[in-house]
Amino acid sequence: MPVSLNKSVMTQPFIQPIAQNVWWVIPGKLAGVRKPTSEELNELQTAGIGAIVSVMDDPSNLDVYKYADIPHLWLPIKGGTAPTQEQIQELQDFVNHQNQLGNAVAIHCTSGRRRTGTMLAAYLINSGSSYNQAMQTIQNANPDVDLREAQTTFLQALAGLK
Repeated sequence: MPVSLNKSVMTQPFIQPIAQNVWWVIPGKLAGVRKPTSEELNELQTAGIGAIVSVMDDPSNLDVYKYADIPHLWLPIKGGTAPTQEQIQELQDFVNHQNQLGNAVAIHCTSGRRRTGTMLAAYLINSGSSYNQAMQTIQNANPDVDLREAQTTFLQALAGLK
């Protein structure tokens, strides 16, 4: 007997469970992840995440984090572009404070690959890593990170300031 497959189900993109999408840059302290849904916040917290930084250019999810009482920071960055020096300093201060409180921090954009990778690399560079060390750490943690030219140029300039 032939089996009928529902094409709409087959064309749905596979969304990796959020706990499997967390990629640690500094284990237990700092990670990247795709944008979580409200239903995934408990799973994210179970994976060890206690605070969130959103680098999306729209405020979606901020109310969700507030309602769930998860410490969060919004640093809006337009897709494919680099952050500002001020945003990097805000990130550094937030991550350091949350780590002191015992909270690991996850940074996310939409897919968790470009803006997220840029901010994670910037944090590492600001913490003393060279550009090459930071990029190697990012690539080892998530080989799918794919930075744009503006982002790599920013990170190279940031590393030159160290």
